[in-house]
Amino acid sequence: MRRSVTIGPFAIFFTNVNTEMKLPGHSHFAEVTLEFKTVGERGFPAFAGTYAAVQRRLMELTAKPFRNATNEAVADQLFDAFIEWSDPAVELWGGAFCLWRLELAVRGVPDAIGHADGFTRYTVEVGK
Repeated sequence: MRRSVTIGPFAIFFTNVNTEMKLPGHSHFAEVTLEFKTVGERGFPAFAGTYAAVQRRLMELTAKPFRNATNEAVADQLFDAFIEWSDPAVELWGGAFCLWRLELAVRGVPDAIGHADGFTRYTVEVGK
């Protein structure tokens, strides 16, 4: 049996420069959803303070453009940033958990560089 706690989606705004696809710097609205595997009796503590800590971390991570980054690379970097992440607001409540899955849902809008109109979901999971 696997138990987990899924939190989000959290709204973010990020800019990436996708040199691999020869796309100039451009920005996206996106949603991030995190799934934490529960290790023990209690998993990730879902409270206003813990959600605020996650949102602060996401704002720190998206404050500067992602350079040489596809949307897949942005999802990978966000995942990596939450692997060892901790915050006093989270530690206050205890629980035993580890990041299992991250979903980055990027909202595309028709534009000059050819984005599609809708959400595209990029998923990173442990073991994939």
